[in-house]
Amino acid sequence: MISRAASLRQGGGNLPYFLDSNVLIGYYFHVADTWGTEAADVFDDPEPNHSSTGVWAECFGDGTGGRCHTVQQNLVREFRRAVAHLKRDGSAESLLAEAGAREWKIIPLLLDVAGLCREQPGAALKTLISVKEQYEELCRRRRSVLEDRKMLALHARTEPYREIWERFSAAIDDYADCEVLLDAHHVAIAIDGMVLYTGDYRHIVANRDLILSETSLHDVRYLGDRTGGGSAV
Repeated sequence: MISRAASLRQGGGNLPYFLDSNVLIGYYFHVADTWGTEAADVFDDPEPNHSSTGVWAECFGDGTGGRCHTVQQNLVREFRRAVAHLKRDGSAESLLAEAGAREWKIIPLLLDVAGLCREQPGAALKTLISVKEQYEELCRRRRSVLEDRKMLALHARTEPYREIWERFSAAIDDYADCEVLLDAHHVAIAIDGMVLYTGDYRHIVANRDLILSETSLHDVRYLGDRTGGGSAV
């Protein structure tokens, strides 16, 4: 049973949000995520934030796994490669060139390193380590916010909604996204005006009309529309 009192934050006059996994991941990793700015913008709105235990499991697994663990391991690997580059007497500028060629996620952080090193070119390694530590601390604080149920209410769905599932699965070829939509619908039944926020254009936003016709959601909104940017994934 979902209580309407689950909306624990004081709203700003707009509608409550149901957050897809790419919003939680974008908020958590912020500058090193494609949707970081847009996700933080949505999450930090004064409106109540909701999600599901299914979305949480996708992001965090049993507490050590999930997509967030994979992202974190990839970022750690990139930082290690950046440190190795600088230890080989590479400059901050050459590091940026290598990072760009390899499409690293930590490029925004390396830009900060390069900017800080323009006055002290020999301090690149020390600066990189400092930026890395500051970023990791920011991620820890953001993870704590996500774990605060006054900031993000989680709901468990037990109803299969088989008829809706059949209509969704016939049109959407990603069954995990179908499950997210059912989770959002389950919450929207209990909480009026629920808005699903997602960065998934191909599977979810492109099927907006179908989703709104089959669920109790008030709206489906795309992270890319927050700033007019972002990629459709």
